Amino acid sequence: MTTTSPIVLDPQGRPMFFCATCGGPLTQDDFFAQELRLPERGETRDDYCDAELIDSLKHAACARSSRAG
Repeated sequence: MTTTSPIVLDPQGRPMFFCATCGGPLTQDDFFAQELRLPERGETRDDYCDAELIDSLKHAACARSSRAG
């Protein structure tokens, strides 16, 4: 997966979210393409997923591929 926008990072500077399909880190563009908000400063991965009612996240391209296949 080609990264074209910044990766969404946790406060320690590590990727915060990984694609459930390919395992690559998610970028800001992946969130925007799926009409999701970015996590707020200090919000944990679990808190974000609970607030948005999300079980797993995928790159926009991986999500399109899984729907097509």
